[in-house]
Order: sequence, then C-alpha cells, then structure tokens
Amino acid sequence: MSHKIKIGSLAPWNIGSLTGKSIELVKSLRRRKISIACVQETKWIGAKAREIDGCKLRYLGSTKAKNGVSILVEKDLADQVVEVRRKSDRIMAIKILVGSVFVNVVSVYAPQVGLPEDTKKLFWEDLDAVTQEVPQSEKLFIG
Repeated sequence: MSHKIKIGSLAPWNIGSLTGKSIELVKSLRRRKISIACVQETKWIGAKAREIDGCKLRYLGSTKAKNGVSILVEKDLADQVVEVRRKSDRIMAIKILVGSVFVNVVSVYAPQVGLPEDTKKLFWEDLDAVTQEVPQSEKLFIG
C-alpha cells in the first residue's frame, strides 16, 4: 500500500501574529495539500501541543519576543506520531509512521547574521545531534 505525504516549511508565516487565526493556517495547508508543515518563529512560550481544526500543532518556545518552532500534522496522520523531540527553541523533531516507514521531520530556525558565533555554533551542534539520532533506515526531512 502506497502512502503519499507532502512536507512543507512555512518560514514566512509568523504564527505569533496569527493568534486567533490558526484556522487560516490549517486552511492554507489544506489548499496546498501539505500533510506536515514546519513553522518557524512561532513566538509561543512552552513545549505543548494544540489541536486546530482536527490537525495537531506541536510547538516549542522560550520567549514571546523571538524564536520558536512548531510542526503541524494533518488530522489523518496526527495519531501516527510516535515521538516528539524538543531540542531548543530553534530545533524540534517528530517521528511519524507513514505506512510501514518511519519519517523524521525536523523544524529548524537557524540563527541570523549578527548573532554571536557561540549561538550559531550551538545551533549547528544541536542540529547535528538531532540528525545523528535518526537511524539510516528511516527517512529524514529538515524544514
């Protein structure tokens, strides 16, 4: 049996500015037929999950003013998530079973120009650690 999914990254969407408009995000993903979406710069505090119109949004953030990442999974796949790894307010990952294949999706928000070198170095070390945890037999996507 074949399962097709479409994975996207929605960096231009600023979830922090969509408070109260989350349904709009879900509708946009449905129009584009995106099954799993990585969203950066969410600016929401906490390591939580929200249900939005049947879809599941998992997020991680430490301050309202900056950073934050999330992964939105369509309702048909939401129950197939077997693991959530929240590394930092710049990196989080999910492992999802699609058919008989494990798919790992990592949402990242890379440090911009002007930030201290130690911040950038830590980001790349953390991203390397998260990707190294994925067995070679599983799929890996970074958004």
